[in-house]
Amino acid sequence: MSPGEDRAAASSAAAPPAASGSAAPAPSRDPRAIDPREPPRSSRREAALIAASVTACVALAISFAFDPGHAGAPAMLAALGAPYAVLTAITVMWLRRRGELRAALRPLSGDLARGALVAAGLYGLAMAVQLLLAPRGSPREAWVLRLYLQLGDPSADARVFVGALVFVIAALEEIVWRGLVLRALEGPLDRGAAWLLSSALFAAAHAPTLFLLGDPVAGPNPLLVAAGFGCSIVWGRVVHRTGRLAPAVFAHAFFSWAIVSFPIWRP
Repeated sequence: MSPGEDRAAASSAAAPPAASGSAAPAPSRDPRAIDPREPPRSSRREAALIAASVTACVALAISFAFDPGHAGAPAMLAALGAPYAVLTAITVMWLRRRGELRAALRPLSGDLARGALVAAGLYGLAMAVQLLLAPRGSPREAWVLRLYLQLGDPSADARVFVGALVFVIAALEEIVWRGLVLRALEGPLDRGAAWLLSSALFAAAHAPTLFLLGDPVAGPNPLLVAAGFGCSIVWGRVVHRTGRLAPAVFAHAFFSWAIVSFPIWRP
């Protein structure tokens, strides 16, 4: 064997055996998609279906509940509580399937105080907005009047019971909108876009009150739509800051209870 053939044979023996076929680089993957500790992202179709279904369902319930013919009647709160109870059950099952239920809803030390503090801030802001947009003696005062009359006689003994029901319904409302709608929208969208869109949808679900609680002189009533958007911005921010639902649930429930139990408008 010639020296050249010896060197070729040595090189061939030293080289590692070639794998069968061409080796392609491993495709890059989204770490979130393969990390078993993280829930799967909602698809665009699932997020759209959830957001549209909840918005339509709530808008129908509000259309019935805030009909002037149901003012002060038990059917008014029942029309809100029943669909939210069903939607909350769906939210709980959805979160459990994704493995997020315990982390999202388990209250921790300080959640109650944090929620009460946020609720107090919103209550003070609501009083300021009422004085600015619907001061006493102006035609727009009818907007606030119509809202409270829809809940019934503010001096009635049953007001305590109404406040308790509003507390529960508001808690269910927060679980549905932040636990289901916001969380689903964060699949195809970034957190900021999902936060704004879910707040806009919450406000849109209250759009029937523009006319149901409107006044012939003052015109369409924007209070619940504006409050719905503004408060959703705050509650969504609380969820993003804490990474959990419990503080926002307390904030939403305490705020709604305070608005009913300590009216920002009195005759």
